[in-house]
Amino acid sequence: MRKLFGVLAIGFFIVAGQASAGALSSASFAFRLGTLPGATFVGSGATGTATSNLSASLNAGTAFNGAFTTSIPTSASPPLTEIQVIVTKNAGHTFVPNPTVLGGNLSFQGSANVYGISGFPKGGAPLLAIPLNIGTPNTVSLGAGGVSVTAIGSSWTAGVAAVTGVKTTTSMNATNPAGTLTAMGSNGLTPGGGGTLVLVTPTKVWAKTSAAPASVLAAFSTLTLTYVPEPGTLLLLGAGIAGLAALGRRRS
Repeated sequence: MRKLFGVLAIGFFIVAGQASAGALSSASFAFRLGTLPGATFVGSGATGTATSNLSASLNAGTAFNGAFTTSIPTSASPPLTEIQVIVTKNAGHTFVPNPTVLGGNLSFQGSANVYGISGFPKGGAPLLAIPLNIGTPNTVSLGAGGVSVTAIGSSWTAGVAAVTGVKTTTSMNATNPAGTLTAMGSNGLTPGGGGTLVLVTPTKVWAKTSAAPASVLAAFSTLTLTYVPEPGTLLLLGAGIAGLAALGRRRS
């Protein structure tokens, strides 16, 4: 009987460690470019696990699929009229301290379609179809129809994300100081793997049209992941040990 209880005690601690993990219960991906209205994509069916306040994952998949279209004031960026953000899939990653706060590279992919006066919503093709690759260091440059765009991406962080040089200008130099915009993430995870992790990533966008000087725009994306611990296995194990203990007392 003593050996049996020893084995059960070992099993108790093993399962207890597993039961402390939290399963992903809700997730959303939000994207905002400059002062334009933002887009939010709900990750219905997204999966992942948080094993502590220092480790949380999102699995690869297509749970965030969707499209969002917003108007661009033509007075601000002639001849542009619309931008359409389409998310098709995301990679998977486990976020760990990087270097001191949770973060890392996880790519959201799709496209950002930029339309002009003769295009959307009249059925025309976009002036630019920019590959979307948010959440990992990369640079994408495209130009067509008098429009050129360069987007510089970065990693996710639960700390501060920053975009420098946010100012309408034809160049950045010492006599034209660069403005900075920031977004803040947060780590609300508990040691047991429950709670909400908010990650942010900056994208620096250089945009130029034939009718306007170059502008540096700040785009921020936010990934919100909420985990809920699953104590069911731990409760069942505790009940089983209690039952065996009661049985042992009866036999003695």
